[in-house]
Amino acid sequence: MSKHLDLNIKVMLSTKLKLLAITLLFFGYYQQAMAQERVISGTVFAENEPLPGASIIVKGTSQGTVSDANGKFRLTLDSSGDNVILVSFIGFITNEVNISPNQTSLDVILDVDLSDLDEFVVVGYGTKKRDNITGAISETGERAIVGKPVTNAYQALQGEVPGLVIQQGTSEPGTLPEINIRGLSTMSGNTPLIVVDGVISSLNNINPNDIESISVLKDAASAAIYGSRAANGVILVTTKLGKEGKPKFSYSGQVGLQQPTNFPKIADSWEYATLRNEALVNSRMAPVFSPEQILGFKENGPNVSHYQALFKDHAVQSNHNLSLSGAERGLNYMMSLGYMDQESLFHGPGYGHQRYNIRINLDKQVNEKLKIGGRMSLARNDIKGHAWWTEWLIEPSVRMPPIYNIIDEDGNYTLSSGSNGNPLAQLEQGGARTNQNDEILVNLSIEYEPIENLVLRGVLGGNTTSNLTHEFRRAIEYAYPGGGNNQNSVANQYGRSIYLNPFITATYNKNISEKHDFDFLLGVSSESFKTEFFGVTGLDVPGNQFGVIDNVSEILQSGTNGSGNEWGIQSFFGRMGYRFSDKYLLEGNLRYDGSSRFTSANRWGVFPSVSAGWILSREEFFSAVEDVVSFAKIRASWGQLGNQDIGSLYGHQSLVNINSNVYAFGGVGVPGAYYSVSNPQRTWETSTMSNLGIDLAFFQRKLSVSFDIFNNLTRDILLELPVPSTYGLGQPIQNAGVVRNRGWEISVDYAVNTGNVGHSFNLNLSDSQNEVVDLRGREFINGSDVQTILREGYPINSYFALRSDGFFNSQEEVSASATPIFATSVQPGDIKYVDRNNDGVINYENDRFVLGHAFPRYTFGATYAANFKGFDFSIFIQGVGERSQWVRGEIVEAFHNNNEGPVFARHLDRWTPGNMDATYPRLTVGSESVNNAARSDFYIFNAQYLRIKNVQLGYTLPSTLISRIGLGQARLYVTGLNLFTFTPMNLGLDPESHGGAATNGRVYPVSRVFSTGIDINF
Repeated sequence: MSKHLDLNIKVMLSTKLKLLAITLLFFGYYQQAMAQERVISGTVFAENEPLPGASIIVKGTSQGTVSDANGKFRLTLDSSGDNVILVSFIGFITNEVNISPNQTSLDVILDVDLSDLDEFVVVGYGTKKRDNITGAISETGERAIVGKPVTNAYQALQGEVPGLVIQQGTSEPGTLPEINIRGLSTMSGNTPLIVVDGVISSLNNINPNDIESISVLKDAASAAIYGSRAANGVILVTTKLGKEGKPKFSYSGQVGLQQPTNFPKIADSWEYATLRNEALVNSRMAPVFSPEQILGFKENGPNVSHYQALFKDHAVQSNHNLSLSGAERGLNYMMSLGYMDQESLFHGPGYGHQRYNIRINLDKQVNEKLKIGGRMSLARNDIKGHAWWTEWLIEPSVRMPPIYNIIDEDGNYTLSSGSNGNPLAQLEQGGARTNQNDEILVNLSIEYEPIENLVLRGVLGGNTTSNLTHEFRRAIEYAYPGGGNNQNSVANQYGRSIYLNPFITATYNKNISEKHDFDFLLGVSSESFKTEFFGVTGLDVPGNQFGVIDNVSEILQSGTNGSGNEWGIQSFFGRMGYRFSDKYLLEGNLRYDGSSRFTSANRWGVFPSVSAGWILSREEFFSAVEDVVSFAKIRASWGQLGNQDIGSLYGHQSLVNINSNVYAFGGVGVPGAYYSVSNPQRTWETSTMSNLGIDLAFFQRKLSVSFDIFNNLTRDILLELPVPSTYGLGQPIQNAGVVRNRGWEISVDYAVNTGNVGHSFNLNLSDSQNEVVDLRGREFINGSDVQTILREGYPINSYFALRSDGFFNSQEEVSASATPIFATSVQPGDIKYVDRNNDGVINYENDRFVLGHAFPRYTFGATYAANFKGFDFSIFIQGVGERSQWVRGEIVEAFHNNNEGPVFARHLDRWTPGNMDATYPRLTVGSESVNNAARSDFYIFNAQYLRIKNVQLGYTLPSTLISRIGLGQARLYVTGLNLFTFTPMNLGLDPESHGGAATNGRVYPVSRVFSTGIDINF
């Protein structure tokens, strides 16, 4: 890096970090009020230019301010005598200035601190200078989190890092999104490894406000140090510590309102009745609604959306965080308390999610050679929801026609359209399910430096969790005959786990002749995990009150169960890095893992990686363009990583299973024992990864660009392959499959000032696409209503369906075309399908096509931020450029499964002889609908989207105003989350919804949140 980087580079790279580094000491309001005061104004300069964002504080106090976009500041001082102020900014030497009693103006010049120009990034078991990184690593921090009204850290990260794919298709309290790095490379799970403060953990329970930085390790060079745990990438989370100086006490709080989004637009009652008659007539049945009834619906309704009626118009969401931090006399500390409360949008008694967080981070430099540290966090999650299943409630409510009221004029829950239950009644009177989840995470460390540059570090880390679930499903008494939900039940479940991850590392750095730099890392690690679970279910609590197991009349044998398992890994690892003249970079990693999931003959795996980099901008020939291209680096990597998360923990050995009804003897079930299927030869799935990247910076690093391409090949993927029937135990899982995953990523950062306004732009875009290379000639078709296929040459879990070809517009066209053999009737207005094999008929065996898949492609995020005289504004846009979503059931089909409903507004544009250019086929019911309900791409929708994810407007109060009441800094802001979504998939279903119930639209909606917040430093 050049020693003469101008001011703008440091503004771009360091402003936010420096603002966070201002440590202000709290002292009494009385002392402030009584002191005589004066105001001093001035400008901070660096390299002959004004320096915005510089810290100006009165030495020994919390009194301070920050220079504005023009480098100017105003500061209130005690006029009783001399004062000393400290002016500082990251990348510059702090200037200590004496202020005389009569002085009212001041210009301060800061000199470049050449020892503090390099930015460090957290990597596996350490940190590295960003310029020296040869792997594919992306980093983000508080910028991605501050002010966002999110309930977990995953939501804050969505769209912030190229290659990090996060899908949050529901906002139901207590749910977590799916997370993935660089696409799908295996069928055995693609969740990345998450490491918090050096210990393998999760992001589920961490308080987002405690996070300092997040590094995403995406290639083998950066992740191979974690070996068999890292095939799906690694996320390193570092929590906050104190900043040098006096103690800082901070409070941040948010309160907001959630609103449900994406309800399907129902047809009005008279439209529904008209279309119901039409569907019946098309199906050779008599209409059921008279013209008088239809007119009555048109004039008087009702127009009831039973689905939307399950939800409130809004619900409160809040976050509150307190922290105390500082660093002095060798002690660095941060202590925090956090509280999150998310009310449910479902109607019902007190549904929602509360999380309580406590964290203590301590580091103590005992002497020049010895340092000790500790991290402890406690998280409690209390989740209360209805006692049923969300999709069970949404399914009947979506199917219900709008002509029925949910509650009659006497206040009774109705049972309409042949239903034996009322979802609103189930929410409001059907009981509750409560979850109490606790996690304690502890990390104790000791560092010793026996000789210069050799650091020995030992860490004892781990976590323990406990999860208690209590469900009391109440019986519901309906005023109408035929009501169900008439038996109550109680279920209790309890699980607990303990995970330990001690490790020891030794690091050594050595410089030879000022040109050769070496760094070494050696380590040994152990992981052990143990969990146990049990549950019990009982029926019939007398009186429908006091729902505890002790009060039930019957214990269900099928609902009483228990389990337990454990696994372990032993690991040895090392890393060596070499730099020549700070231009040529080389690094190698090696990890040797042994897992309990395999037999001793296949237990150990070796996972190597090598990477190299060349910093072109430090070559002599590059000086001709250095005014334009400030920095340029090419890097490349290759390596192998393992995957031991392969489902069954004990599939390498046969287990004895005991069952009460193994076979029949004399017509009576007889207990017995049998062996489970096993494969002692199974071993690691291995991913071979290569990566090529380039990092560029332009115009004195105002503009930075990073681009990567990657290619991953995963071998030995576990599959169930056929065996001779004489084997007798089914199909064992074998290492057989091969999948290739390729893609690219780009990120762009730009910072510029225009007058008094500072601007910053960030854009990231990435894509990945996988291909099943080898399945040993087999194909695997999964699912029922929505079917996917594993087939060589296509992406994992591609959709497998008929291909539609418009509508039949005449009987002659029907007669001349292939029609489904499974349909009893095909008429004009029905969907036409492509006869793939040209045999004159349509069937699933021969005429299905591979038709896209649900995994997102072209994921992107873009942020624009600006600041002006204390005001700040940011807008964050996130989305997906290509994705398909197959949706079946009542959310898309009129009169699905011969039900009375539903009919949505989009069904109005249905095929009729006078409307052949329609978007929906002719309306039918019963067996007449078989053709149009076939599994085809007619129900596979374009789920690409662009979402205005977050908009925030803030104002930082002037220090001259807030210092009078003992505050160091105060910022007020308003923000909106998930404000607008633009997508061609206008079904009343969020385009991000995926998997499971989302294929039928039976999901709790994504919420829009409007909130206001305050951040205060004392």
